[in-house]
Amino acid sequence: MTAIAVIPPKSRLPWGWILLAAALALVALGFLTGVLPAEKWQPFLLPTSWRAFGLGLLSTFFIGSVALVSSMIVSLPLALGRLSLANPWRTVVTLWIEGVRATPVLVILFVVFFGLRRLGVDFRVVQIYAIIGLTIYTSAVLAEIIRAGVASIPRGEVEAGRSLGLNYWQTMRHVVLPQAYTRMTPAIVSQLITLIKDTSLAFIIATPEVVRVGRSFFNFYGNPVETYLVLLLIFFAINYPLSRLSRRLEAKQPREERVRVGGEVDQVPAEER
Repeated sequence: MTAIAVIPPKSRLPWGWILLAAALALVALGFLTGVLPAEKWQPFLLPTSWRAFGLGLLSTFFIGSVALVSSMIVSLPLALGRLSLANPWRTVVTLWIEGVRATPVLVILFVVFFGLRRLGVDFRVVQIYAIIGLTIYTSAVLAEIIRAGVASIPRGEVEAGRSLGLNYWQTMRHVVLPQAYTRMTPAIVSQLITLIKDTSLAFIIATPEVVRVGRSFFNFYGNPVETYLVLLLIFFAINYPLSRLSRRLEAKQPREERVRVGGEVDQVPAEER
C-alpha cells in the first residue's frame, strides 16, 4: 500500500483584515493624541448624516449596477467582433477597445459630460452621464475578459461543435460561451470591484454619489479627515467581501483555466500578486 502525502494549501495572511485593523489602530491613536478630536466625529451621531450617506450609497449602487449590466451587453459584440470580424473592421474594434482601456476613466467622464452637453444632450438625471462614461470604459475591459475567456477554450471544443453541424454563432452560443463565462466569473467579479471604486470619480461631474455627499458633508462640518475615513470604511465593507468572493472562485479553477487580461492589475491571479 502506497502512502499518499497530503500537502496542505499555502496559507495566506488576511491582508484585508490586517489593513482594517491598522486603520482602526490609527484612528484610536488619533483620538489619544488629539489629531482626531471627538467633536469632529459628533456629526456622524446624527441620523440625518447617515440618511444622507445612505442616499449617496443608493446612487452609487444605481450607477454601478446599471453600468455593469449595460457593459455586459456592449462588451459581448465588441469581443466577438475582435475575434471574428475581418479587417478593417477588426482593426477598428481593436483600436476602440485598446484606446478606451488606455484612457483614464476621469477623462472619459469629462468627455462624455461636456461633449454631450455641447451637442445639446442635457440629461436631467446627472447619473446618466456617469453611467455612459463608466459603460464605455468597463465594456472595453469586459470585452478583453470575454476575448481571453473564449481564447482559453480548447480548439477541440470548437471543432466538436462544428462537427455536429453547428455554425460559428451556434458553436459560440451553445459550446464556447457557456464554458468561457464559467472561467471568466472571477475576473468579472474583480472588474465589478473596480467599477464600484470608479463610481467615486463621478463626483467630479456633480453626480450625487456617496463621495460627493461626503465632500458636502465635510465642507459643512469641517471634518475632511474623519469623513474620508468613514468613506474608506464604507468602500472596504462593500469591496472586501467581493474581493474574497473573486479569490474563492479563482481558487476553485485549475490554473490553466484562469482568465488573465494583459494590462489589468485586478485580473492577475491572486498567487502572483
